[in-house]
Amino acid sequence: MLLDKITPIDIHIAKKLRQFRLVAGMSQEELGDIIGVTFQQIQKYEKAKNRIAACRLFEISQLLKRPISDFFSGLKADRMYYNYDFETDKKQKKELAEFNKELLPLVSAFNRIENPQARKHLVGLTIAIARPKRRKVKNSYS
Repeated sequence: MLLDKITPIDIHIAKKLRQFRLVAGMSQEELGDIIGVTFQQIQKYEKAKNRIAACRLFEISQLLKRPISDFFSGLKADRMYYNYDFETDKKQKKELAEFNKELLPLVSAFNRIENPQARKHLVGLTIAIARPKRRKVKNSYS
C-alpha cells in the first residue's frame, strides 16, 4: 500500500486550511507559533507539500473554531481520491490467505523435524521436485 503520494484529498484539506486561517484573521506565523511549528511548515501544509497528521488537523480545527468535518466538506466518496487500490488489495489478501493455508502447515511440520540431516535432504528434495527457476537467456547479438 502506497501512502507517500499526495492525493486530491490532501490538496483539498490544504486549501481549506488556508481558507479557514484567513477567515480567522490569523497569519501563518501566528498559527505556527500556537501549534508549535514554523510558519514555513504552515506554508507546506497549505500548499500540500506536507501532509497534516490527524492529531495536528484536530488541533488546528479547534484553534480555528471549526469542526474537523469542515476540512472534508465538498469531498465526494469517489475512488479518484485514493492512491490505494482496493481491488488489488482484496486480491492480494485472498492470495495470501490461500498461500498461508498451504504453507503454514508445511512450515510447522518442517520445524518439528529434529534431525538436521533429514531437514537438509527434505529441502533438497523439495528443490528437485519444484519447477526449475527460469533463467534469462542472454542474447548473443547484444
